[in-house]
Amino acid sequence: MVVISTPNSDFNPLFPVVTLRDSDHKFEWNRKQFQTWALGVADFYNYSVEFTGVGEPPEGAGNVGYCTQIGVFRKIGAPETASCAAEQCGEHVYKVVYSVSYPSLQQREVRRLALANEVSRQVQSLRQSYVSGLSAAQSGDRQGPPPTKANRLAAFSGPVFTELEKRNIEKAPKPFCCGGEFCVPLERLLAYPKVNRLCDDADAMRALLEGTVRLSRDGSAVTVDLQDDDGQ
Repeated sequence: MVVISTPNSDFNPLFPVVTLRDSDHKFEWNRKQFQTWALGVADFYNYSVEFTGVGEPPEGAGNVGYCTQIGVFRKIGAPETASCAAEQCGEHVYKVVYSVSYPSLQQREVRRLALANEVSRQVQSLRQSYVSGLSAAQSGDRQGPPPTKANRLAAFSGPVFTELEKRNIEKAPKPFCCGGEFCVPLERLLAYPKVNRLCDDADAMRALLEGTVRLSRDGSAVTVDLQDDDGQ
C-alpha cells in the first residue's frame, strides 16, 4: 500500500493571503488535477486508488474539499495483509497517539512548537551562511565575482521570496555576533514569511519562544553558539 498526501489548492482561498502554502512549492494541485494524475499512475502500475483527506473545511465551504488531499494506492491482486484483513473485519488496528482539533495552530502549545521549530531552522540557516562567509574571507578566497547585495540575501534567505518579501528582509535588523554567540534579532525573524504567518509581533513571539530557544539578555534576539560541536 502507498499513501500520498498533497495540499488541495481548492482549499487555499480560505487562508489569508496565501497562493502557495510553502515558499519552496513550485505548484499545488486542485482535486481534479491530483485525481487525474493518481488515476493515471494507478492504471499504469496496476494499482487501485481511493481518495480521502484530512482537515475538513469550515461550515458553508464544503465545496472546496479537504485541506490536504490523500490518495491510498493498493496493488491489484497483491496478497491481503493482516492489517487490511483486520480493517475489513472492523477490528481496531491503530492506536491514536496524538490528536489536534483543526486548525491546530489555534492551540497555543502546537503553535508554540511550530514557531520554535521554524525559528530554529531559520537561525541555523543564517548561522551556517555567516560561518561560511567568515571562512571564505579568512582563507582569502577571491575566486568568482564579489558577493552582491542580492547574492548575500539569497544565501541568508534560503527559499525563493517575492520582491516585497526580499525588501522586508533586507530592511530588517541584521544578524550579529557577540563573543562566541550568533544572534538573530526577533525583528529579523519576523521578516521571514513562514515565521510571520505563525506570529507577527515581537512581544508575542518572545512569550511563545520562552523556554524553547535561547534568547539574549534583553529578549530582543535568538542566540546560538557561533561554532557547533564540529567547529563549523
